[in-house]
Amino acid sequence: MHRAQPTRLPGLAALALVGALLAGCQSDPEPPSADRLKPPPEEVAREGDRPYYRGTPRMQQDIRDLMGRVPNASHRQWADIARKLTAFGEPAVPQLIANLNSCDTEVQLMSAYVLGMIKDPRSLDALQRATVGRMPAVRYEAATAMLRMGDRRGLLTMVDALESPDPLVRARAILVLRENTGETFDYKADDVPGERAAAVARWRAWMQRTGGVTRG
Repeated sequence: MHRAQPTRLPGLAALALVGALLAGCQSDPEPPSADRLKPPPEEVAREGDRPYYRGTPRMQQDIRDLMGRVPNASHRQWADIARKLTAFGEPAVPQLIANLNSCDTEVQLMSAYVLGMIKDPRSLDALQRATVGRMPAVRYEAATAMLRMGDRRGLLTMVDALESPDPLVRARAILVLRENTGETFDYKADDVPGERAAAVARWRAWMQRTGGVTRG
């Protein structure tokens, strides 16, 4: 059973705040140490035909430690954790994918958000699964991550977000859709319900007609 969504993380609105905090952060992620620049052979794994760096045991422990701080993090701490996890890149991806199945909503949300920042295609199928049967914020952030990687399977979930009762969620959803498709179909998050419904119908008709087209 999933935990109730915490009130201090109001869906996509919280992620908009986190994005602002990340953008305004003055300190850069710690640069990788010299031993990270040339990984030994045993630290390189393969996914199909693609090699990837899985990191050192110390890096993996650091990633686990960061994820362990997520449930009790403030907004600013949440942003700092997200920045550090993103800086790890490839080595963080397997743990982030696994944490999409966490029983903690905040951990799921962090995992989806950071996977969208790293943009590793290994995460796409797991993100797609996270758009079903999860808390709305997790579904919408997983769909956002997919769209950032050019995967149009995220479109349907994000169009669903346009019908959210939360105006901040609707506002974030149309921004994500416009960024990734170039379209708005005259949808306005603060419009009257009838106008919003008509715009959502135009979105759904476009998707039915074209299959959805993303810029990724």
